[in-house]
Amino acid sequence: MTSDELTSRVGARSREQVESALARLEYIGDTPFEPSPARHGSLDGYRWALGRARLAPVTTSMASGPEGPCPAQLGAEQQAAQVRHLDLRVDQAQREYARGVHDALAWVCARSDVQP
Repeated sequence: MTSDELTSRVGARSREQVESALARLEYIGDTPFEPSPARHGSLDGYRWALGRARLAPVTTSMASGPEGPCPAQLGAEQQAAQVRHLDLRVDQAQREYARGVHDALAWVCARSDVQP
């Protein structure tokens, strides 16, 4: 694998695939009068994975480099999002936000074929 091939990947997906998923989700938008915490979580997950946000959406840890988080960080954030989503002590909206982050990062890491 060349260095260009390595830098054009985000987790297990190509940078183009993740950019496309983000653009699609941004285009869809919220339903009128009902913002979706899960959709916002997915958007933030994609943006962080692409290096557009410095802090992780759930743990607020910093990405390992200017291009975004490394695969290990992506996996750790996905797991943290799953834990937050399942924690019944957490507010429902925060749990749904965490589910969105989890779903986006699970897809980025190829742990799921379902693209949010």
